[in-house]
Amino acid sequence: MTKPPRKPKIKKEVAPTGIAEIDRLANLNRCMIDDYITGVSAYVRQQSSLGTGPKKASQIRLSSALARSLAGDIEAHLPMLKGRLVTEEQKVAGALRTANADVSESHTLDGLRLAVELKPINLAVGRALWNRFGDIRTFAVNIHLKFPFAIVGGVLVIPTYEETGTKEAKTAEREEVAAAEGVSVQQIELEIGAVSDDGMEPETGTLRRKSTVHLIERAIQRLVRAGGA
Repeated sequence: MTKPPRKPKIKKEVAPTGIAEIDRLANLNRCMIDDYITGVSAYVRQQSSLGTGPKKASQIRLSSALARSLAGDIEAHLPMLKGRLVTEEQKVAGALRTANADVSESHTLDGLRLAVELKPINLAVGRALWNRFGDIRTFAVNIHLKFPFAIVGGVLVIPTYEETGTKEAKTAEREEVAAAEGVSVQQIELEIGAVSDDGMEPETGTLRRKSTVHLIERAIQRLVRAGGA
């Protein structure tokens, strides 16, 4: 007895974030990189005042906008790929483990031909940068071992400063790191000593902006040494 075909899943609409620069992105016919930068800049400035729901919605909307922007640029240079690029997360069977490609293109005969992993680093730049850098390197090795002729890439998005010093900034930083590393916020707090033995958070000072330009320069140097362009 044959099973009836599965009904296609209805994609759940992402809730609005309350940040106009981000909420407008989903309605753009052609999302440009400048549109994404405007949105992600607004997120970095306002993230400390957002609740968990709007913060998660912002990250989802921004990731989608970045994928669409990248796909649009690729199609502009390679018109033959127009309409073939997938800008939603796709599971791919790599040689070592299953991976998620954020922008991809496949062919019925060749299999996977293009796979890009997006790694935006909105907060906690000093801690998250090298973890994300390593994630992209692992992604590339994993995919290339299975699909040696595929074009594999990664995108790191890094703000030029990060906020430190306030309770809100520290909380936002821990949430960002926890989401990136797939662990609980409590585990991150234990690792960095954010909570003392009596369960109280140490006092925080005034808000400070810390430049991350030197980290961006180091990331570029490491990318070039690794053979990137």
